[in-house]
Amino acid sequence: MTFMDLVGLITRWVFGREALAVFLLVGLYMSWRTGFVQFTRFGVVLRETLGAVRERALGFGGEITPFQATMVAMGATVGVGNILGVTVAILAGGPGAILWMWVAALVGMATKFAEATLAVHFRQQFADGSVSGGPFYYIARGLGLPWLGGIVAIFVALAAFGAGNLAQTSAVAGSLEQAFSVPTAITSLSVALIVAVVLGGGIKRVARFAQAAIPLMILLYVVLALGVIVLNADALPQVLAQIFQSALGVEAAAGGIGGYALIQVVQAGVGRGIFSNEAGLGSAAIAHAQAQVDHPVRQGFWGVVEVFLDTIVINTLTALAILSAGVWREGSGASAVAVATFSTFPAGDVLFALAVALFAFTTIVSWGFYGEEAASFLFGDGIRWPYRLTFITLAFVGGLGGFEAFLAVSDMLIGLMAIPNLIALIALGGLVARLVRGFFQGEPWTPPRDA
Repeated sequence: MTFMDLVGLITRWVFGREALAVFLLVGLYMSWRTGFVQFTRFGVVLRETLGAVRERALGFGGEITPFQATMVAMGATVGVGNILGVTVAILAGGPGAILWMWVAALVGMATKFAEATLAVHFRQQFADGSVSGGPFYYIARGLGLPWLGGIVAIFVALAAFGAGNLAQTSAVAGSLEQAFSVPTAITSLSVALIVAVVLGGGIKRVARFAQAAIPLMILLYVVLALGVIVLNADALPQVLAQIFQSALGVEAAAGGIGGYALIQVVQAGVGRGIFSNEAGLGSAAIAHAQAQVDHPVRQGFWGVVEVFLDTIVINTLTALAILSAGVWREGSGASAVAVATFSTFPAGDVLFALAVALFAFTTIVSWGFYGEEAASFLFGDGIRWPYRLTFITLAFVGGLGGFEAFLAVSDMLIGLMAIPNLIALIALGGLVARLVRGFFQGEPWTPPRDA
């Protein structure tokens, strides 16, 4: 067995059915521990987040607003996968995959709530007023296992080079070359320069960039997706019926296929729901740890909103656009189906190319910050600029292609980082429950002594 064979085997295992079941079970466990906060307290969630975007709750540490921290996190979660990944799920599992994607998102809201809450609770504040946090910190401090936190940090720092950089630069270069005939070298150089400017300003500049770019990017895509849906509005009743019938195995049973087809539907939908919003991977906790809040639970509410916007809103719009247009039945690949679907809207091919480029570019910026934070956890602040320069260099060469082996390893690392993160969530579930109770009973929050 070669090294790449081993990488492929591990990747299939960490993204396989058993792993997806674990993600769901952890989400259900965190839902129970939090009193199903994503349902019972959804009104509070909205008031504390979208209803208070302009408010700045000063508390222990944090350099950016809760909204900015969430936009940085969404820069990483809202990406090309929201378009092509959803399309792949439909091609693999049919319309029913969408219902299971929703199920995964609903339990994933509790998982992301816990990650954001723990990120703030266990973050490290430094003498200059800056903070750092994420899964490596709550594993190291909450579980008392700094070596395991270090392993997660290694996974994040290396995965950021591949899935968070090379793959995304390639997507930007490819989309702009196809739509506007922009040479890949020019795109790669431009991406590298902009990333250098943004990352060079630290978390405050990253946050200002995300605060401006992410809402505009989402708005552009929502307009495009809604445009396709409106053009095919007469197909929506049938589409919604197919989603529920296929999800429950009605179509498979009628065709005599039975249980195996239903398993494929569930796996396709759950997989897309989990890996679109990254609930359970722990990566978004790195951004949420930066928020200025007076209680960790307040940022936990933003974790719920992050999953809601990513999966329930954006992924659903993608799915309805793909299904209502009907192109997916022609048997083409995911990219061809997506392009053909959105091209039905006036100037849709141009808007689609811009959306892909923006989705990929914001992912590069957010993952650049994630990787830098992970490297800093391992080696201290002195590693930040060497890491940034390496990241910027890879952003330049990413559009040139030829990094398939490295990208395969990066995908494996992203899957592996979920294992210790999920273990930490289970082990710290009692603490999350206490923090939730304390928040709703009006108890003041005191950070851990070693923070």
